[in-house]
Amino acid sequence: MIIADFFFNISRRDYRLDKTTDVSIVIKTFERFDNLKRLLDSLRRLNCQLPILVADDSKEPYETKIKTLFPDLNIQYYVLPFDTGLSGGRNFLLERLATSYFVLCDDDFIFDKRSRINWMKEQLVMNNLDILGGVFFEYRPTTGWQWRWHVQMKRLLKRNILLPATIVYNYFGCYTIDNGVCTVTQPTYTPPVTGCDFCHNFFIAKTASVRNVGGWKNELKVGEHEHFFIKAKLNGLRVGTTQEAGIIHANFYDTENDYSFFRTREKEFKVDALKEFGIEKVVNYREVFGYTFEAGANPS
Repeated sequence: MIIADFFFNISRRDYRLDKTTDVSIVIKTFERFDNLKRLLDSLRRLNCQLPILVADDSKEPYETKIKTLFPDLNIQYYVLPFDTGLSGGRNFLLERLATSYFVLCDDDFIFDKRSRINWMKEQLVMNNLDILGGVFFEYRPTTGWQWRWHVQMKRLLKRNILLPATIVYNYFGCYTIDNGVCTVTQPTYTPPVTGCDFCHNFFIAKTASVRNVGGWKNELKVGEHEHFFIKAKLNGLRVGTTQEAGIIHANFYDTENDYSFFRTREKEFKVDALKEFGIEKVVNYREVFGYTFEAGANPS
């Protein structure tokens, strides 16, 4: 893979992934071999020595292919029953972590120098946080020209060539819950770290803190995001976000394949999950993020 990360003037100390860092990479994968391969390619490019824990609940798991392609990476690969789900897979890995910190990844992420895991860990500790999220760098198209570029990027990826995404998508905010209504607001971002109640699913966290709140709700095969962060808030976990570090979100996949069928369950799962907290309605979401809460438009 070719990643033009020489454009980024970032100290190696900030983005190094050596084994003294006491951090593991956690990846839940499902029916997306090509995406996982790109993610692991990017970790190899950064000379990653961290433990990489992968949970695969695909119909036809790709453990053998991955281990053959990446014998040099420290991969702990676990095959789970088909459609265990995002939450169940993450919880499975959470219990097997041997490091004090972990970085949560979806399988369609790609690391480059801007990911700055070591720097994020330092900021997490310095700001006394339990979870610190970064931004997404995306190829998110809005204009006709951008859509044409989006198609070209997908073609390049199939040839194992990647140019850095430059569109910054930041997803963070706060929850206020009152009489069954959850109101979403977004604080003003103040660099380098701003406190919040929720952030992207690319984050570094203290392993013990997430274990102490029980991780994710196993029943939520998708649509787990809001439930996880509301539970974290109610249990006193401290969450922050930064725009000084992030991950490439390369969610290129065939919308006609089986993956898409399983993904579309998100709306049902995420709305029902909040009833556990007595939440019947989410307001101000469109005003903050530009789309409805029920739409599940955050395709991480």
